Amino acid sequence: MISKKSISGETVSDDLGGNKVTIPPRAPEEIRGDVSIAKITPPKCVSLLPRERLYRQLDASAEYPITWVSAPAGSGKTTLISAYLADRKIPRIWYRVDHGDADIATFFYYMGLAAKKAAPHKRTPLPLFTHEYMLGIVTFTMRYFESLYNRLKSSFVIVFDNYQHVPAQSGFHEVIREGLAILPEEVRVIIVSREPPPPQFGRLRAKGRISFLEENDIRFTHNETKKMVHLKGIEKLSDTILDQLHAKTQGWAAGLVLMTECLKRMGDNSQGFSEPASEETFDYFATEVLEKTDRETNEFLLKTALLPGMTVATAERLTGIGRSGQILAHLHRNNYFTQKHHHAMSCRTGLPVPSPFPCLPPFVPPLFIRKG
Repeated sequence: MISKKSISGETVSDDLGGNKVTIPPRAPEEIRGDVSIAKITPPKCVSLLPRERLYRQLDASAEYPITWVSAPAGSGKTTLISAYLADRKIPRIWYRVDHGDADIATFFYYMGLAAKKAAPHKRTPLPLFTHEYMLGIVTFTMRYFESLYNRLKSSFVIVFDNYQHVPAQSGFHEVIREGLAILPEEVRVIIVSREPPPPQFGRLRAKGRISFLEENDIRFTHNETKKMVHLKGIEKLSDTILDQLHAKTQGWAAGLVLMTECLKRMGDNSQGFSEPASEETFDYFATEVLEKTDRETNEFLLKTALLPGMTVATAERLTGIGRSGQILAHLHRNNYFTQKHHHAMSCRTGLPVPSPFPCLPPFVPPLFIRKG
């Protein structure tokens, strides 16, 4: 079951569901102590719009042990869950997943800190994952989570935020899966991600243990858009501008906030507000999307940004990238503002392309002519 590549290097285990798991060579006590405690601190709720519609959905999903919340960047997922738990006064552990959690020793270390924070009356800490446990990862995982759950009060929630940061091949997912498989009735888990559950969660899905709150649920309705505008200090706004604002943002929280801030600066002069808002929206995309994708995907996004829709063949011809189909599938699977139709993919946000970026090549018009 266990094979060692080297004494001081990685240890590869087949002990978790038949999948190979990379065990980091460093011990937990070597983890740097200066990492911010923000990793296990819930976000603050400030000037939030209570979204009772979604709160009721989350109440109903409590019938399931696991709730998976997925939507693109800037949809308000983290804010929603934080506000919901605060509104319902539900005790919780908030765990911010990051790339470091691919090292499962790091995960066990920080979850131990989170457990101590949640149950300070428990003097015995959760165990650290050290080398002597490498031959029994599953057993260690089950005992660890059993001890964790026994420390928590009834109606407790554990939140895993930004779950998408850990690579799909990491043993972290098997660890979480094994922990979720033994959830007691009094503890609930909410996972917040830009992506759907990884393949390792297939068994949990098949058993009907996961409820879903997805992008179409999370989008702001027209009425919620109106309430958000008022919350941001804009008391008077014509129905026409409000309709335009909702149509442009399509219920996307970050876009709504950015455009509302622009409207506040414009004051009564609401004409032309879309142009500065587009620049601000692009800045958001540059930070949240372009900086977090590889160079080839960035090139693909910039070359196709003006297209409202495209087929794989169109994308390949336009970009010259042979992997266009794989890139489109990845963007759609990971909630990067794309929508899949029977014959084509389309962009839902109208990603703006400021003047410094290249325009479309001269052969684009013939492509649309051939496409009909």
